[in-house]
Amino acid sequence: MGKRVAEGIKRVKQSQRELESSILRRCASGRDRLDKRLATGVKIIKVAPGSTGSKDFPRLWKRDEGDRTKIRGSAEWYIPRRADLRRRMLFLHGGSYVVYAPCDSVYRSLASRLASQCGLCVLSIDYRLAPEHRFPAAFEDACAALKWLSVNGPPEVNGQGKVKGAPFSASPARDLFVCGDSAGGGLALAASMAQRAFVRERLRGVIGLSAWNDLTASTPSYDTRQWCPEQCWGDAVNAGVDRKSGREEAEAYLGRRGVQLHGRDWRASPFFAPAGRLRALPSVLLQVGDFELILDESVLLHKRLEKLGHPDARVDVYPRMWHCWHQYEEGSGALFGMKSEHFGFCALVLLQIMAGLGTLSQAKKALRDVKKWVEARIT
Repeated sequence: MGKRVAEGIKRVKQSQRELESSILRRCASGRDRLDKRLATGVKIIKVAPGSTGSKDFPRLWKRDEGDRTKIRGSAEWYIPRRADLRRRMLFLHGGSYVVYAPCDSVYRSLASRLASQCGLCVLSIDYRLAPEHRFPAAFEDACAALKWLSVNGPPEVNGQGKVKGAPFSASPARDLFVCGDSAGGGLALAASMAQRAFVRERLRGVIGLSAWNDLTASTPSYDTRQWCPEQCWGDAVNAGVDRKSGREEAEAYLGRRGVQLHGRDWRASPFFAPAGRLRALPSVLLQVGDFELILDESVLLHKRLEKLGHPDARVDVYPRMWHCWHQYEEGSGALFGMKSEHFGFCALVLLQIMAGLGTLSQAKKALRDVKKWVEARIT
């Protein structure tokens, strides 16, 4: 048994580069696993449509799933211990505007970690998705949620951790942030551009994690970051995606001929926003992986913001990282793909105790960087 455990530990202690390569190959073959763990000490509270007294947020919508119709629209609060309820973040999930929800395990994991790291009360919303609701439905829902969040916070919770009354409290925000990944990142930027003065006064920053900012697929990185299995290099999450398929993906949200009709509309592609709207953005943090097909959508947008004289815009490029690497902190199962007969039950238990050795360090670093950035902008 000792020899088998030692062999297992040796395999667990692979370098970060080996771990990254293992995850990349899993992504390319469709065998990747997204994060599921919730951050400790974060309370989740559901906000159902009709519970706020507002017809605009949260908005009830329906999705056909096979032979049944599912009621959608519920948002979720993520409240960390000792949080200041006046400090809030709107989180907008990714999924190409067609899939995912706040209650999905990967987004519960990410939202809870953002809340825990930043010390903010995070509201993750279930905005309307295509094909039932095409552009600009998601944009409208994000704008309505941000406006609502500026004057409504989390509910009061009693000593037993139970909500007293409605799942919110009417109170203006002191510090407000917007964050999203992939499609949600582009949505975060667009929604931040659309706000009136009352919201902008409270809006401290917008954060795009691998933000999908250009639905026309026009940037050079669509060519330079193609997945190469021989070198284990490039965007493995989007292996096989090119400009044509990228535009087809966008039209699932924009509709038929949507790239031609709406692709340069700033509400869909903040990459093309007019100068005035870009200058009016609050502080901007863009995080993007060096291996991403959409790398240049963040890098070139940042250059434009700088050229326009935006006072506080930053882009961080993470080496060898792929699209939405933030969702792979747990290592994507790369360390535990071995079969139990190789080590035995006890050895696997020991390996799981040591799971921290298989954590993707760049995913942890990215959220630590978000934390530092947010803390520097809290009033």
